[in-house]
Amino acid sequence: MSAEHPSDKQLPIRRGQGLRLSVTSHDADIPTPEASDETLRRGQGLRLSTHDSPAAPSTLLRELIGAPQVVELSHGPLAYRAAGHGPPLILLHGWAASSRYWLITLAALSADFRVYALDLPGFGDSPALPEPGTVARQAQTVLEFADALGLATFDINGHSYGGAVAVALAAAQPQRVRRLVITALGVIGDEFERLIFATARAPLDLTLRLGYPWLNLIAPWVELWRPFATALLCIPPLPQMIAARFIENGLREKWMLQEGIVDLTKMDLRAHLMAMASVGDPQVFDAFRAAPQPTLLIGGVGDKIMPPEALRAAAQTMRQARLAFIEQCGHIPMIEQPEAYHAALRSFLVEG
Repeated sequence: MSAEHPSDKQLPIRRGQGLRLSVTSHDADIPTPEASDETLRRGQGLRLSTHDSPAAPSTLLRELIGAPQVVELSHGPLAYRAAGHGPPLILLHGWAASSRYWLITLAALSADFRVYALDLPGFGDSPALPEPGTVARQAQTVLEFADALGLATFDINGHSYGGAVAVALAAAQPQRVRRLVITALGVIGDEFERLIFATARAPLDLTLRLGYPWLNLIAPWVELWRPFATALLCIPPLPQMIAARFIENGLREKWMLQEGIVDLTKMDLRAHLMAMASVGDPQVFDAFRAAPQPTLLIGGVGDKIMPPEALRAAAQTMRQARLAFIEQCGHIPMIEQPEAYHAALRSFLVEG
């Protein structure tokens, strides 16, 4: 999939309609907008639509469902999944998730990239950090992972909370991150609302930092309840009710529903609280402004968690950003509409 841009040079986004693209099947030709001398403008961005049925799980996908690999970092072990050959691409999951959310993406992009999907500390199979896992600290962990695997430069794609970690890393290490993809994350509110958020965060941040040692003490007791919580939340229709908030038109990959419940209950209490505290973090907003890389902001038209307006607002703050919106899609495009989502990623990462 490719979409022509008004010029080969990356320019800031301005007001306007942006680009539109529609995909109705795998074999359909993809119409692209005519080239012009204007910069990519604010508005609808790139619009994607797909009605394809999901392909049967490949052998690679079935292999990836198994136990992840582990690398030792300064804080301890970090779990991850990897597939493919080519330039390195790091994938970061969102809140209450893990590398399992990227299984379809790992298989789909393995022909073009060496893809690494991480379990951030406190999620999936990675233990929590011993100190507060702020967005900046999580970004440092991702950088340590890249160093451990010898990745001098890499592309990075973060979903939701993982997008905050990705943009923080891109802003802090511009020489390491080649291209940046931010999935289902934007900027909420205006300058005044963000000021209120920042003011309200001060006591919250202090409480979390002072209370973190106590959280370390009660964490083992919370673990005792995990099997019971998992069993309870897997009883229908609870999984469907939980997913309805995030998914626009139902989950096509039904086997992912139970995986999502497992990830939700495996999430460490400390990681959960720190992820929630990242909402409205002024450092994340500053990172949006500072990140110099070519950036793709992509999300679902029907996303109730992070609506398109939030992505458009984020694009206005960034230096080199383009927008893409997927129709009939909520907050998790890599699972809801994988064909359209992966086509957009290839268009941006491979074709530029």
